[in-house]
Amino acid sequence: TDDPSALCPSCMTPMSKQLAYKAPLILVATEGGFVKEMPVKYMVMDDLVVKPVSAVSSITSLKDYFNVTDVGVLHEEVVQFGKEEALKLLKLSLDSKSVLTGLFMTRVKVEK
Repeated sequence: TDDPSALCPSCMTPMSKQLAYKAPLILVATEGGFVKEMPVKYMVMDDLVVKPVSAVSSITSLKDYFNVTDVGVLHEEVVQFGKEEALKLLKLSLDSKSVLTGLFMTRVKVEK
């Protein structure tokens, strides 16, 4: 504001000091790149595409990629990832478009 007698809506003190702009700590490239100085969660898709994750983007991804309309059918799966899994991941990534399904879901037994 240009009015030095204006009050801050949060603390109700006069906003009479001029402040210098400070760039945010988060640096996000629009095409490729990394996020620095802030913890961010990522979702790795079955084709190994990595995307930043939020609640909205998760639901959208489930609908767009997997045709999931009822999130109630989903469950969380904790997996172990060691040397064996790393080698299998490498092999599957050369031959398959559903790498993570091939790597982790082959152990799941389908109940009938």
